[in-house]
Amino acid sequence: MEPTVNKIGRIIKKRRKELNLELKDLQDYSGINYASISDIENGKANPTIKTLEKLLDVLGMQINIEVVSK
Repeated sequence: MEPTVNKIGRIIKKRRKELNLELKDLQDYSGINYASISDIENGKANPTIKTLEKLLDVLGMQINIEVVSK
């Protein structure tokens, strides 16, 4: 099973590319540092909910969290 942090990064990167945005564009629009975005996209960083909200807002997406028992 793919770790959540990798899945989140993959989704963000895919959407950014669908919108033809460069990392610099996403940085400019979201206010999130270029290196941080790169780390998130590559599964090297675990973003806070606040950071995710900023990125996803630019990408026209939203967070939907579901907590379930195993």
